[in-house]
Amino acid sequence: MPNSLLMSLRRLASLLLALQLVACAHGSTPQLDRRFGDAVRLAMAQQVRDPASAGNRTPADGLDGSSAHAVMQRYRASFAEANGQAPQPVQFMLGGGNGK
Repeated sequence: MPNSLLMSLRRLASLLLALQLVACAHGSTPQLDRRFGDAVRLAMAQQVRDPASAGNRTPADGLDGSSAHAVMQRYRASFAEANGQAPQPVQFMLGGGNGK
């Protein structure tokens, strides 16, 4: 193989390598990168019922103290005692459905 052909193949290979590196360095998703996180921010904003409520300093009207206390006691007790329903057993079926 002549020396000039070997040199031109090396130059071609280095040129191809340089082009591949340049292609990798270029951002391929500028539209997506600019809007990254918009869906999360939108979902969080949609979960706020009243965005201006943080500035509202008036107290919330609702239950009186004794009723609220009774509600909270029932709520806490609901986790301490079972509600009468036994958990369903987990069943695994290995093999086929022919029963063997």
